Amino acid sequence: MGVLVEDLLLLASLDEMPEMQLIPVNLRDLAEHVGEDTRAAAPSRTVHVSAPDSLLVLGDPEQLRQVLANLTRNAVIHTPAGSPIEVTVREERGRALLEVRDHGPGLASGAEGMVFDRFWRTEGGRSRGRGGAGLGLAIVKAIVNAHHGDVSARNAPDGGAMFTVILPIMQDGRQDTSNVTQTDRFAPSRPG
Repeated sequence: MGVLVEDLLLLASLDEMPEMQLIPVNLRDLAEHVGEDTRAAAPSRTVHVSAPDSLLVLGDPEQLRQVLANLTRNAVIHTPAGSPIEVTVREERGRALLEVRDHGPGLASGAEGMVFDRFWRTEGGRSRGRGGAGLGLAIVKAIVNAHHGDVSARNAPDGGAMFTVILPIMQDGRQDTSNVTQTDRFAPSRPG
C-alpha cells in the first residue's frame, strides 16, 4: 500500500510540475548504473548495456534513472527467470534513444497503446499477479513527457518486448527539443 501511495504522489507531482531544473546527464553512465542495479536485484539475469562513451541530455538524473529502473524492473517481472535484458543507448537523427528490450513472451496483441495508462496491468482483474498496481509505466511516460521526450512500446521482430525512450540531446549547453515529437516512432534497432 505504501508503494502505491508513493507512486500516486509521484504521478500527481509530475502532473503539476513546473519547468524542472535540468543538468547535463550522461546516458551511458545512467544506463551502466541501472544495469548494475538490475544485475544485483536479479542475479540470474544477463543484463547487456550498449552505449557510446558520452551522450548528453539535459534532465533530472534521478527521474531519468527511475525511467530506466522501471523499464528494467518491468522486464524482470514479466519474463521467465534467466531471460536476458538489453539496455541500449544511441543517437539517431539528432535525438537520444534509450531502449530496454527483453526476451520474454512480448506484449499482448493491442497492448502497445495501453501499457502506459495508469493502473493498466497485463493480468487484469483484482489479482495482484506478478506486477504491481499498474503505475510503473505511467510514471515512465510522465517523466519522459516532462523531459520533452516520447516513449513507445512494441514487440521486437524476433520476440520479446522493446521499450524506446526518445529524448532531445544537449547541444551547446541547451536542450534541442525541435527533433522530438509525441508521434515519433522508430524501427527496431539492429544489433551492432
